[in-house]
Amino acid sequence: MSQTPSNPVTEKNDQWLRYPSLITVLSYLRDHHFAGKTIYPAVEILQGLGATVLNKHPETCVTVMQNAAFDRFMEIGPDDREIEVFHDLKAGENGRMSARLVTVTPSGNAGIKREKIHAVVDFAGLAKSLPEFPYDMAASLEGIGFRIPAQRLYDELVPFGHAFRSLQGELILTENGGIAPVLASTYPALTSPLGSPFPFDGMMHIACAWSQRFHGIIAFPVGFDERRVLVPTVPGETYFCRVIPVSAEKDVLSFDMAIYDRTGNLREFIRGVKMRDVSGGRIKPPQWVRHDGVDPLVTLRAHCRALALVEDAAVSDFADRALTPVEASRYAKMGKRRQRGFLTGRLALKALARKLANDECLTSAEHIHTMMEDRVRPFCPDLTGKTHVFCSLSHDRRFAVAVGSDEEIGVDVEILSERALKARHLYMTEEERTLSDASLLGRLPAALRIWSIKEGVTKAVNMPIGESWKQVHVTDIGLHESRLTVGDQKFWAFHDTVEDHVFTLVKRVS
Repeated sequence: MSQTPSNPVTEKNDQWLRYPSLITVLSYLRDHHFAGKTIYPAVEILQGLGATVLNKHPETCVTVMQNAAFDRFMEIGPDDREIEVFHDLKAGENGRMSARLVTVTPSGNAGIKREKIHAVVDFAGLAKSLPEFPYDMAASLEGIGFRIPAQRLYDELVPFGHAFRSLQGELILTENGGIAPVLASTYPALTSPLGSPFPFDGMMHIACAWSQRFHGIIAFPVGFDERRVLVPTVPGETYFCRVIPVSAEKDVLSFDMAIYDRTGNLREFIRGVKMRDVSGGRIKPPQWVRHDGVDPLVTLRAHCRALALVEDAAVSDFADRALTPVEASRYAKMGKRRQRGFLTGRLALKALARKLANDECLTSAEHIHTMMEDRVRPFCPDLTGKTHVFCSLSHDRRFAVAVGSDEEIGVDVEILSERALKARHLYMTEEERTLSDASLLGRLPAALRIWSIKEGVTKAVNMPIGESWKQVHVTDIGLHESRLTVGDQKFWAFHDTVEDHVFTLVKRVS
């Protein structure tokens, strides 16, 4: 907690005005530590600098920050109870106010004092609009999720003490970023003028875990391009955080981040958060968190233009805000169980449309419509407006998967279940039963592939499921490839497995 006394300022030759400030080291701050050292949090630095700017220049808009850099950790010693610091301010054009946190310490025996600049930030003055995530990207996470319980995250990956264990429940990571609920703790941190510091701090824990899984480094924040606080977060409230990786250049990773309330209102947006390995490679992530580089859906991806997958657990409670008016109308008429599958499917189709068009954040989710005119069959719009897209959608209780292609295609996902054996007399021919019984895959995996193939055909050629049971004849079953005929047409089926789920893609032999 910092206070800015009303002492006279010291004027510096480079137009910086210096204001003495005092940081009281409250006990909760000692939970913010790294490599055996207690580090004063960057979010608290921003809070203190913002308070000083507002105190001295109340006309400044401090909720818009740019060009932040945290070049040096400010350590808190084991015996420190108060720390004398300086807040340097410099006025710029258009109401901009630059601020920095400086400490001054003796150096050697000659009475020389050494200045350390720990952080610099511009308070932008004008509240410029920031790009924000479209609701489909904000409220869901595309890809197969890697789950980390919050307890394990803080025990093994981000070993902070209790006060800074802001993430709650479970963190989910994919190559496309991370999501987690985060608590604005009630510990006595400053909350004015930027709101609780804990949610922003917690978002950086998501990015740190992501960097460990996908880049093998323990990355800490060293700055950001822009931060806007739209509505300050409130102690005691839980928020939804979304982190999206933007780039990886040399040893610096860049992320965009957002904080939402439970109903999907944006509270903060941070663009270009810079993270790097501050240990110089001396500290490595544990092996269990490292991604092995294997894509379990590599077979399916090789036989379509694009594939998008969304897990039910990676969908927020406000994801329905991503629906178009027509989608929302159908959604409102469903029961809760059907709503969830419908919603996850729409999100997968919107993600597919973005992939096909290389559209990351340009099109709003409400303008990506994913239903045919019959309001039943799935549709994947071509956001480039150039070519027609064939698409197919399937979902079970965990996954929704959508595929796009230049030709007719069908996809299905099924969980391994004895149902595939119990109902085999309904959907298998005698030859198929013999084929599955003799399969080296085992009766159940083979039977499930036949079931899934026939489900996929219904989508590829728009055939009722009952007709598919009669007209589709599976002639060969493999781990990743199967063969079949539909009437006098030859088809391929391609399979991948994710844990106990089988994914199948069906297309004509060209």
